[in-house]
Amino acid sequence: MTYTLTDRRTRANARGGWGRSLAYAALLTPVSLQTMLGRPADAGRRWQHLARAEPSETTAAVSPAKVYGYGVISALLGLTSWFLLFLIGLAVVRGPFWGFVEHGVVEPGTWGGPSRAGAWAVHGAVAVPAILLFLFVLRGLSALQQLLVRPLYGRQARWWVLPATILLATGSALFFWSWLQQL
Repeated sequence: MTYTLTDRRTRANARGGWGRSLAYAALLTPVSLQTMLGRPADAGRRWQHLARAEPSETTAAVSPAKVYGYGVISALLGLTSWFLLFLIGLAVVRGPFWGFVEHGVVEPGTWGGPSRAGAWAVHGAVAVPAILLFLFVLRGLSALQQLLVRPLYGRQARWWVLPATILLATGSALFFWSWLQQL
């Protein structure tokens, strides 16, 4: 399969830097809400601008219902991104910096206990890989969402993108629900 220069630039932008992936993840929900509530004709331009994709030569004629559907799925992915950003913050505070936020006696059953140093080390050793995993998941989520909305600005999406995104959004909602149940 051959790619045009525009496709290569779009793929390079999808790969982007870590900061760009975090910013995309943070902006995904507000832009999704704009897509659902705004004019359907502006949706493609909005997503194209967020993805920093090259302008396409063709304009997409997409129905308002389809634009709304893309907005709903993207909003679910955006909420998932916000949840993952929250978990990253929580893992940073409760992992490598555990000793600064947890004061007092180390309770029996604490990871790495009974010593404070052991508990701190174990919390950090568990949190750092989790933080890295969440960052990779955020980056992949952003890339998948960029592939999902390509039809809104005149590009073609692969056949597997929509089913994979729906499956991921459903799994994310179930993950969030199970996380709430353990609180």
